[in-house]
Amino acid sequence: MFMSKRKRTANKLISKWRANLNGPSVVDRGLLGSAADAREQDVQELLNKLEDNQMKMLLKAVKDCDQDGDCILVSSKSFSEAHVQCCRFWRWHDLRQGSELRRLPQCRSALDSVYVCCNPNHWSRLCLPETPPPPYSRTSIDRIRPEDRAPSELPFLTRNFCESLTTSGDSRMTSPLEWCKLAYWELRDRVGQLMPVETYTVNVFGNVPDRLEGWCLTELGLQNLKATESVLSTRGKIGLGVTLCREADGSVWLYNRSDQPVFVNSLYLERGLGADAPGPVRIPADHCLRIHVPGAQQMFGWDSLVNYHGPMGDPNSIRISFVKGWGTKYSRREITSCPCWLEILLAPCR
Repeated sequence: MFMSKRKRTANKLISKWRANLNGPSVVDRGLLGSAADAREQDVQELLNKLEDNQMKMLLKAVKDCDQDGDCILVSSKSFSEAHVQCCRFWRWHDLRQGSELRRLPQCRSALDSVYVCCNPNHWSRLCLPETPPPPYSRTSIDRIRPEDRAPSELPFLTRNFCESLTTSGDSRMTSPLEWCKLAYWELRDRVGQLMPVETYTVNVFGNVPDRLEGWCLTELGLQNLKATESVLSTRGKIGLGVTLCREADGSVWLYNRSDQPVFVNSLYLERGLGADAPGPVRIPADHCLRIHVPGAQQMFGWDSLVNYHGPMGDPNSIRISFVKGWGTKYSRREITSCPCWLEILLAPCR
């Protein structure tokens, strides 16, 4: 019997939902019987409200998993949290409410007051840090040499990074102030030069398509002629890496766009989780977390902590390890034992 294109598209989306429901990463994989039937009815009701072109775009987004794909815009008045439903049906089946989601900076519909983007790949899930393990000794932290933080060095950028930041295509930065510098490390060796960041958002990634703009660690890593097998293997898993975003209030968010976890340590995360909370916070794939707030020391009364031995002993430093963790729960006690890691040197840099 003849089946319309719309019906075929709907069936493919329902099949994708079923496949994700039975996937190994799904928390509610035990959803069976009447509960599964009720959920499938919810999926069908959502699809019935979408126009043909919206369904086609949604199917493409679900199949391609492209975070840089087009927005799928639906009326925020006509649909009740349609973006939450799409994320629940095709990404996170245990998603409960919209407050658990945060829009990726790459989504171009953030300022749209009429429409909401329903591309599930344009959303990141808030990371809820685990309960910290018992305290560990912080006396053996390896310090980074001051000369490695020289502010006069030039950035190592992919070709189109600056050009993408202005509508005219020129190379002027959109923000007048440098809010951080980035340093890339492989084990104990810093690779390349410091990269000053003057834009509100920056991508740091591995070996991905050329159309992604930002700081390419795979290209940068070619400067390390003594890279070990562990470094090469880890570097190859970074993928889309992370997006760092400085908000208008001065806070810094990290979006893990890779399919591997990243591990983050900052003064805000360490002290914010409790006075004795040590080590990094694990941020799973496709999750995000605020990793810094302005004035954190004053907010929590840390000005008196002269002997603070956190991120390299510097409260203005944030450390991010790709794929591999460190601390008491891992074989690597220090981040200098991690194959590939990033240091964010918040302004004022030293």
